[in-house]
Amino acid sequence: VHEIAYHATPLSYKQFLDHFLEPNLPVIVGPDLTKHWRARQQWVSADTGKPNFGALREQLCQEPVQVPVADCHTRDFTDQKRSTMDLKVFLDEWEANSLANVPSRTYLKDFHFVRTFPRYHAYDTPEIFRDDWMNEFWTRRKDMDDDYRFVYCGGDGTFTPFHADVYRSYSWSANICGIKKWTLFSPNQEHLFRDRLGNTVYDIENVDSAQFPDFHTAKRFTIYQQPGETLFVPSGWWHQVQNIGDTISINHNWCNGSNLDLLLDSICSDLNDVEKEIEHLKEMMEEGEWIETCQKLLLSNSGWDWS
Repeated sequence: VHEIAYHATPLSYKQFLDHFLEPNLPVIVGPDLTKHWRARQQWVSADTGKPNFGALREQLCQEPVQVPVADCHTRDFTDQKRSTMDLKVFLDEWEANSLANVPSRTYLKDFHFVRTFPRYHAYDTPEIFRDDWMNEFWTRRKDMDDDYRFVYCGGDGTFTPFHADVYRSYSWSANICGIKKWTLFSPNQEHLFRDRLGNTVYDIENVDSAQFPDFHTAKRFTIYQQPGETLFVPSGWWHQVQNIGDTISINHNWCNGSNLDLLLDSICSDLNDVEKEIEHLKEMMEEGEWIETCQKLLLSNSGWDWS
């Protein structure tokens, strides 16, 4: 692939399946795909194109709501420092920074919006993304309260560090307002992203060339996702995302039969890493204890296990 494909009008499911899902290639779809969404109609000021902070407060802050946020100025291993914050306090702080034209450091991310506001109906999942086994699985479980349907909100300069999506899932990201700069790296280049200890690049804008001497040779694609556009991110495509201006997006991680083999490879690789890390303890354990310990560590480190 030489460039990221762009479709101004929505694709049929067959077009999407044949040209992007099965080949595992990214595509941007124009604003017509999401023009009917409540989020696009009510969360954005028609005059400025910026977030409608008043409407967001009025519609979402009638009761106190705690939301997950990241401090984009503080690194925490391979991620940013995470905490929670009252949604109204976040919106007030974000609006103040926006009015003062000050870059933000606090990024509301991985916010389980549908789970928090089940009757709000901010959007409809586009038809081409509805064959979603991951969220179907989580929403049907009665013993756990989880999903992979998120809202992201952040001011100018907020970003998500370099990563591949959880479980090597697919993702789609619809921009409600603002611009997102995406830098995507096609699969099978992980050896260029890792140092000799297995650590990966954190921020592609600030790479230690001594630690990652070959990173500059990795093939990358840079796109600027405009308001209303939706990006499909295939399985195993590493990426970093930076917000330009005040930005809101709706994102799902998802999987189906087209990438099930990649998810299986991912969990097997994660389990192999765990087993190597504690191999020195194996002789001291019964077989059942060894398997149980590895599964607990797999769940703790990677967020999933064989169960």
